[in-house]
Amino acid sequence: METPKPPPNTAKLTPNDLVVGGRYLHANRLFIRQIDAIEGDTVVWHDQYGPGRCGRRAFLKACPVVATEEDVTRSDRDLTEISRISEGEFTLRDEANALTAFAFRNGILEDLHAGKPSPVLSQPGYSRITDEEMKRLMIEASEKLAQMLRMKRDEPASYEDFIRRYQRLYCRNWQR
Repeated sequence: METPKPPPNTAKLTPNDLVVGGRYLHANRLFIRQIDAIEGDTVVWHDQYGPGRCGRRAFLKACPVVATEEDVTRSDRDLTEISRISEGEFTLRDEANALTAFAFRNGILEDLHAGKPSPVLSQPGYSRITDEEMKRLMIEASEKLAQMLRMKRDEPASYEDFIRRYQRLYCRNWQR
């Protein structure tokens, strides 16, 4: 059976347009995410830096269009160029930024952020996140940090490569 083809990348995608095996261009136009599975509202994907999972709306916010072959070629070329250019000093703050991005990005926080703005957001004194959402957020972040610390302890060279590349992709414009 042939894998269904996603709509062309000029179309505005909806959550129901996402397909397993589809490749989607990240909003930063630097890398491509491929969907490995869709479990209810959860999209399981991987990109050049590993696996991830998030809600359908969060996925579409991060990857709003289907990747063309040209996008894939450009992504590979640009990632190679970024790696070559940014091999300078890597600070403790750079590592902290990368760990923060890894722990909180592309998960429940993105799902929470993907919704419509609420009038409550402009009114001080109101909670903007439920206790259950906060619990899920902290558990997920702790699991991701444990994954990174385990890699740092058990595979230091792999950790160093991963964390530097992640910083270059996600945190280039963060405060250093």
